[in-house]
Amino acid sequence: MSNTVVLRPVGQTVAIGLTSTSSTAVTVKANKTNDQCNYAAFLNPGSKGCSVAIAPSSAPAAVIPVAGTPADFYLPPLMTQPIVLAVPANQFSVTGICATLETTTIYVTPVGDQS
Repeated sequence: MSNTVVLRPVGQTVAIGLTSTSSTAVTVKANKTNDQCNYAAFLNPGSKGCSVAIAPSSAPAAVIPVAGTPADFYLPPLMTQPIVLAVPANQFSVTGICATLETTTIYVTPVGDQS
């Protein structure tokens, strides 16, 4: 028997334009309802990969992971489905970055467990 988790959007999608300099921290939060937000869907449909940093507030500058320098999360290019990550409850901050001379736009949607 398989376990199924149903996720549903609980807030508005935020678009973040990324370049080779870490973006300004962007706050993502659930709607003004009683919805609990413990997850977020991250989508990078662009042709360049990127890295994101997540924190409860004022996310630190994002870095591109390289040997010996870890980073929070890497989003591959040309995503057709989002990656769902656990995030700080109800409100969190995101920064992102691309490699040198690259740009992309990522989309972050707060989601909640409906199951």
